[in-house]
Amino acid sequence: MTTEKTGAYRYPRQRINGIWLIIVGIAMLTLTLKLINGFPNPAIFGILYSVGMFWQLNKHTRQKLSVGPGTKAQSRWANSAIIIMMGLMLLVFLPIWLHGGAVTYALMRRIWLEIMIVIGIHFFFFIPVHGKLMGILGGLTTINALLGLLLGWPLDLVFIIDGLLKLIFGLIFVKVSPINF
Repeated sequence: MTTEKTGAYRYPRQRINGIWLIIVGIAMLTLTLKLINGFPNPAIFGILYSVGMFWQLNKHTRQKLSVGPGTKAQSRWANSAIIIMMGLMLLVFLPIWLHGGAVTYALMRRIWLEIMIVIGIHFFFFIPVHGKLMGILGGLTTINALLGLLLGWPLDLVFIIDGLLKLIFGLIFVKVSPINF
């Protein structure tokens, strides 16, 4: 479980990541709650996501649940993942700006699925931070969103699968942490 040279764990923040994934998984499931116009309701999602983000970045949380500090390289990978995600998100929202803000259900559905693809892609950049399980999660969540886009799956089905994947992987991270996989 520890690296042979230093005796430190390769991925010291897996437990925090697992709890974060559980919170985000639950948040994803709340997207099935609809607004009057049929669009997903991002309000509860946004609140849960924000609380989870503040919780996981909290100094006390990291001290209590980590088995050691992350490395500078892991910090660079995590920051790169966020920067790449934000850049790709700008591309996802470009159609709204091009349409002058007019949003149809079809456009909103496509944007939600593209956001989920971006999130799946950004998980790959967390492999050096949290281990290979993040790559598996990234692959599964990306495939789920791509199938939703290409096969016309109902948006709620894609949200449910995505939320369950994050819940399952979150529980795995919590259960097996720390592990050098």
